[in-house]
Amino acid sequence: MIRFRHATALAAAVVAGLAAVVVAPAGAQAGPPLEINAGFLSLKLNGTGRVTSLVDVRRGTDYLAAGKSVPLVSVVADGEQAAPTEVEYSSRDKVFTFHTAKATIDVKVVNYATYSTLEVVGLDVAPGADVQTLLWGPLPTSITQAVGEDVGVVGNDAFRFGWHPLNDKTVGAWPREFNSYGFGSDVQANPYGAAGTQNDWSAAAKTTWGSILRAYTYDYSKVRIRDGQMPTGPLSGSEGQIVGSKLALFGSSPDLVLSVLSQVAQDQGLPYPTINGQWQKVAQATRQSFLTLHDLSAGNLASAVKFAEQAGIKNVYSVQGAAGPWVSTGHYRFNSNFGGSDAAATQMVNTAAASGVRVGVHTLSNFIAPNDPYIVPSPADTRLTAGKTVKLTRPLAATDTTLYADGNSGGGGYVLGRRLRIGDEFVTFSGVTQLSATEWQFTGLSRGQWRSTAASYATGTSATRIAENQYGGARGDLPIIDEIATRLATVYNTTGIRDTSYDGLEEAAWNGWGGQGFAHLVNGVYRQLNSKDGFITEASNPSSNTWDAQSRISWGGIGWSDSNYDQVTRNNNFYRANYLPAMGGSLPINGNQSTLSIETNLARAASLGATFGWFETNVGSLSGGSNTTAILAAIKTWNSAIAAGAFSSTQRQLMADQGTYWHLQDSRRLGATWPKSRFL
Repeated sequence: MIRFRHATALAAAVVAGLAAVVVAPAGAQAGPPLEINAGFLSLKLNGTGRVTSLVDVRRGTDYLAAGKSVPLVSVVADGEQAAPTEVEYSSRDKVFTFHTAKATIDVKVVNYATYSTLEVVGLDVAPGADVQTLLWGPLPTSITQAVGEDVGVVGNDAFRFGWHPLNDKTVGAWPREFNSYGFGSDVQANPYGAAGTQNDWSAAAKTTWGSILRAYTYDYSKVRIRDGQMPTGPLSGSEGQIVGSKLALFGSSPDLVLSVLSQVAQDQGLPYPTINGQWQKVAQATRQSFLTLHDLSAGNLASAVKFAEQAGIKNVYSVQGAAGPWVSTGHYRFNSNFGGSDAAATQMVNTAAASGVRVGVHTLSNFIAPNDPYIVPSPADTRLTAGKTVKLTRPLAATDTTLYADGNSGGGGYVLGRRLRIGDEFVTFSGVTQLSATEWQFTGLSRGQWRSTAASYATGTSATRIAENQYGGARGDLPIIDEIATRLATVYNTTGIRDTSYDGLEEAAWNGWGGQGFAHLVNGVYRQLNSKDGFITEASNPSSNTWDAQSRISWGGIGWSDSNYDQVTRNNNFYRANYLPAMGGSLPINGNQSTLSIETNLARAASLGATFGWFETNVGSLSGGSNTTAILAAIKTWNSAIAAGAFSSTQRQLMADQGTYWHLQDSRRLGATWPKSRFL
């Protein structure tokens, strides 16, 4: 590689029109800055690699937040941030070389028509240094109007720019342990209310003074401690290395953002789910409703299909309790409602398909149920998510309910619960007290948990904190996530199931892997699908690393204790900022409700241009309901009108008034539908 220092004469590479270019103009010691152009964006660097401007080249507007210049790229080495002190540019190789005290970072810029890619192609570490992560930015902007946390796009009515991770290990987010290096104290946690920013896996965030765009890649060539206590790694091969960290940078007019993101996905080989060949991010069919049933089974499938047809719905969907039709979450084997096997589930799918109806199933992502083979029979899998390990300072008999150790075993943060693994035994405790500088006392032990067997242990035996999931089971480490992804993809390939939800998806990140855990599950399933067209997914959370693979998000709903119309409105503000379909969440229904109450809630969704993702009920309720036929007919009429865009902006404003009640009648006039009356 031929390198030229910033102070020397530098060549310029210019591509006409909107082409992304890298410009390194000639200059003296205090000469012009280095420049990376991507679409309508010009990003300039000074001689030390700090971002000095973020300019919309059409208008000349600089969106860099005042007084917030940061390095384009830096590393954390030996526990501290090492920022570049000098940058060089190779015109031949299109590579910027950033020199820090701990490492030299080579970043290659590749030019495309509307964006550029930035990729780490070299990392030379100083002797004796330990580089644990690479930080992209964060780019600080003055923009507050539109902040797409998970897609990684910020902007206003005139301009949008952003960056988008291009592989699983480039996490569009910021490590919690390095919060102070990324304006962490300035970040607004939940700008959309209960929904919105999940800061550990969001590429953009709103701040008190504007917004930021950020990403990172961890080095997992050896074990790293995440969240202050979670051993993570090592990963073999390129995915465990910083080299290869890659993202797309672009500037665009607001109306072209989806076109740019579509092009990025196709050029860079990202997931690109379609419906009938149309990209799901723009397909109306992505918003289609599910008739979500808590009691769906082979025995009542015919009734479920009939009800779906009456409602004009093409999907019957199984959610049983918090999960789907599974014996246990983790191995995801079908329970007796779906016939107890993949073959029986396939027969259900084929039966529904004969009537033009699809079958979907709910999942709990990386939740490992206590009755799952990852835990029982003993010994449990060693790849469950773990926290700190301590050692016994005194012997522990099989009947003891107090133990003594050389540490408190951590806990808090993402390490939920009070559970230890000692040998093959799981133990829970009620309290822990420090007795001296070298000894802690754990009291209230419950022995032989999760069907393990209580045993005796000698002084010096390891006791490891096991992180529980939100329902009291366990989480899997990355290898288990990979196995879950393979199992779910096998289910969908084998049975023909085409609708699913990754509920509790945060559990794939709360094992220390952050957005990389998200990606291994969601992208891992997508990559293994035999047929990707028409496969619709939902999730409890989006992330920058899975935005491309996820069809939609449909949080909350109207009529629930933890959600209402105001929250669904905020949710849709979030969807809009992140280029996700408008969705109304879940609407609970039963066969004895009044038609007016159902229609009024449908009108609220229509006011947002949204479709309810779920109409949640059970076959028993609809079968025995006195008003089932009228309710399902109303759903069909309203859904048809919403899909057709039949409501004017004035009508939608009226329907947003929560003091009104609505009825929609199909006029059969030129096939149109519209609100015929409003009851005050």
